[in-house]
Amino acid sequence: MSWFKALRMGGQPNQTGAQNSESPRAPVLDAPGPGLFAYGRQRLTPLTRFEDIPVVPVSQETGMVLLGGPVWENWPQSGALRHNRSGIPVDRKPPVPGGGLTDFTAPATWGGHAVPHFGHFIVEHSTRILQARVEHGAKKMLFTLPPGHTADQIPAFFWQILAWYGVETGNVSFVTAPLRVRELWAAPMAEQWAHVPTSEDYLSLLSENSAARGLKTKRNAIVYVARDRMEATAEGHNAGEPYLVSVLQRLGVTVIRPETLSLRDQLAYYQGAETLIFAEGSALHGLQLLGRRDQTVVVLNRRPNMRIGLSAIQPRVTTLAYAEVTRGTAAVLWPNGNPWIVRAISLYDVDCLPATFGRLGVPLSRVWDNAAYLAARDHGIRTWIRLRFDPRVTIDHPASARRVRQEFTALGLTEFLDELPPG
Repeated sequence: MSWFKALRMGGQPNQTGAQNSESPRAPVLDAPGPGLFAYGRQRLTPLTRFEDIPVVPVSQETGMVLLGGPVWENWPQSGALRHNRSGIPVDRKPPVPGGGLTDFTAPATWGGHAVPHFGHFIVEHSTRILQARVEHGAKKMLFTLPPGHTADQIPAFFWQILAWYGVETGNVSFVTAPLRVRELWAAPMAEQWAHVPTSEDYLSLLSENSAARGLKTKRNAIVYVARDRMEATAEGHNAGEPYLVSVLQRLGVTVIRPETLSLRDQLAYYQGAETLIFAEGSALHGLQLLGRRDQTVVVLNRRPNMRIGLSAIQPRVTTLAYAEVTRGTAAVLWPNGNPWIVRAISLYDVDCLPATFGRLGVPLSRVWDNAAYLAARDHGIRTWIRLRFDPRVTIDHPASARRVRQEFTALGLTEFLDELPPG
């Protein structure tokens, strides 16, 4: 049995392959109960109705976990409705201001927090939207913002995702001051950051929505989803990826850069590809806007041993694989001493990379020019050094220089040591 199939299976049958008639019938958990969390292939939980519930704006954010939103009546026992990661609530109860609440009298649904990060919004802050629209589409949908923020400060992807889910702009309201909502309908998160499998019913709902949107798919055998233009801003990339992209295009592979496309065009490429190859990054989470696909998805790790999106993407596609094509990384340090991993520079394993593409039917090794690759790699490393060690960047500069010096030495990049600032 492959590990893909093993992940997709539920419980194990008895030795005869039949259900054991002596076993108790599995319960049907239709609504979140006190302290009760249910995961797996169960039905979607219907929205729960609340009356006169405080909903407050965002007052604090730590790692995309926000302080704000509905103040659930019994906070410790409302974990299923809260912000969960890996099946565990990670948010804190928002304080209710003492100066009074403004009444919001229109019936409403809870949409989530309008965070400005594409991946985090999809994974953690958009997963209630579709169910709320399907069950209560005529009601206002509430999203929180920090006080003083306005709708025109929200990234375009937020509105494009809402349009993809069929939410009308006029039905959206933003919480920027404390409210008392007369009638609020809310669902638990349909998906989580990691480890919690997506329910079959939610995947069906996504598939139905995709069909309803009338997306005209862009059919390709292989699509490569690139991060090569991240080199110019040092936002986390593999050094030399622009060279890889140029070779793939010469070999006839369709290359897309999601940051240059509308959401619908991005999803049209995703939906129409037989094989999707991602440079590891947030663009992968766009697949979570779609339902099931008979498709192969391959993630080229730029951070060794990462499994980004595993529990969310695996149930959607026929095959999901992670390719360890990176032989190491180098990262600067935050002032608190933690490495800034998402902005690390990564180095390809130039033996593994062509072999991986060869297994996918792309003869990379046939046209690979190692001298051209090394020139592109070195340009990417120098750009990263210049941008990450800019004096205006808020990092621990001396400690970062010492760390990167050690990492470059371990990676055999000693020719760059003199280009690093003193540590």
